[in-house]
Amino acid sequence: MKLRSIALFLICFTFISDNLIAQQGDLFVFSQLRFEGDWDPYPGTFQQIMHYLENTTSVRMYPERRELTLSDGRLFFSPFILLTGRGRIPSFTDGEIDRLRRYLEAGGLLIIDSAGSSEFEESADREMKRLFPGRDFSHLPAEHAVYRSFYLINYVSGRRLLSPHLSGLEVGGRTAVIKSSNDLFGIWPRDAMGNWTNPLTPGRHDQRKEAVKLSLNLIMYSVTGTYKSDPVHQPYIMEKLGR
Repeated sequence: MKLRSIALFLICFTFISDNLIAQQGDLFVFSQLRFEGDWDPYPGTFQQIMHYLENTTSVRMYPERRELTLSDGRLFFSPFILLTGRGRIPSFTDGEIDRLRRYLEAGGLLIIDSAGSSEFEESADREMKRLFPGRDFSHLPAEHAVYRSFYLINYVSGRRLLSPHLSGLEVGGRTAVIKSSNDLFGIWPRDAMGNWTNPLTPGRHDQRKEAVKLSLNLIMYSVTGTYKSDPVHQPYIMEKLGR
């Protein structure tokens, strides 16, 4: 009787797991890490990005933003996770660090975007050092797939132009953590009349446009990976860059 119960449990678990994968397997899920503190500086960002993605690409999106903690069981069903905020991130527990490491090693992508807070960025760097001791962020080179996963990026933009580079951490031969210091997602919010709410610094004429393109590229990178770095695509990319 006991063996029968165990077998039934395994069958049910497999069925439920397969259903979860099937329900979202062909959808992009915009997931965001929640922590104690100001983890959601731009609550309307998801709706704006979703609208733009649906009207610009063929990617189908899950209709709701997924808000996660590192102990959430849905973590491993979320290939793209955004970590943003203002102020210091509380230290993750050892168990949370271990889960995040396993998530990244299994193929997940973590995007870190500082919403104009040096405290946030310093604490995010602290947690990444705990995650991968001895590894440091490095600038992503111009030929990196993230700069051409959908649009060809002219320069690294955001609400503020503090750094001309995205930075990354390599895990298993791929970039699994990408960091922006430019408040990238701060360019998206609009008011009820459709006007942009956050001013840009220094206010270049194409600053918001380039930030929108880069935001979309990060999503497409999580979907396509290194596809745009494959040699077969390079002649087309170089021709487009030349034009």
